[in-house]
Amino acid sequence: MTRFTTALALTLAGLLPGCGGSAGVVEEADTIHPVLRHDGDNEVEILLRAAGSAPLRLPATFRGDVPCADCEGIRHHLDLWPDQVFHLRREWLGKEEAQVRGDMGRWRVDPARRALVLHGGAEMPLQFEILGPDRLRLLDLVGQPFESNLPYELDSIGWIEMADVPQFFLGHMSYMADSPRFTECLTGRSYPIAPGDEALKMQREYVGRVETPGGDLLMHFEGMLTQRPGMEGDRLEPTLVVERFIAAWPRDACPRIVMPVSE
Repeated sequence: MTRFTTALALTLAGLLPGCGGSAGVVEEADTIHPVLRHDGDNEVEILLRAAGSAPLRLPATFRGDVPCADCEGIRHHLDLWPDQVFHLRREWLGKEEAQVRGDMGRWRVDPARRALVLHGGAEMPLQFEILGPDRLRLLDLVGQPFESNLPYELDSIGWIEMADVPQFFLGHMSYMADSPRFTECLTGRSYPIAPGDEALKMQREYVGRVETPGGDLLMHFEGMLTQRPGMEGDRLEPTLVVERFIAAWPRDACPRIVMPVSE
């Protein structure tokens, strides 16, 4: 397990004590929300409520390689949906040992700075300047542009091509008619769970603790969000693969996530 995944596990575990609320609750007090404009069946533009601001055309996958201090570059694959959910996969290129990190959560827009802010499982949110409907530029940790002529841009491919996202997952498992599902805390989205030895451990824990048919139990595991054939077998659907079951938590709610308000 990498240093990052260890840190993320501690971050998630630290969210648990003293938290209430329901699965996937995200609070944005007094935040200026984007306006959604539908254009056809599949495309949505996010229009920022700020003078001169550019629209962001979604859903879409944004890709790009950005500079790295000790590697050949950091390859970004960012999936953005109009419901303010994001998935992110980053790969550190040129390392002797492959380094891949995943994240997911909610995005928001700071219209005053024309900035896209990603709130996920990491301690610090990632921020991007919105350069146009199909282009983003990575900002530094405090949300400012890098003082460099090197490329920090991510470009849209024009549609969603979902990334495989490895990370620690926290959420509610339910089980009905031999179909286990998992509702992830950071996004509130629900996914089927792929069969496997570690998934079987989760099912046994669930059966031993949940008495009500179809009830749910808060679970913590390491795994991968990927695409697998669905029940009908004719199309792919997002599916969770459990690689290491960690624990079942004796509480009935996800941690409550508060997204900061822009000044």
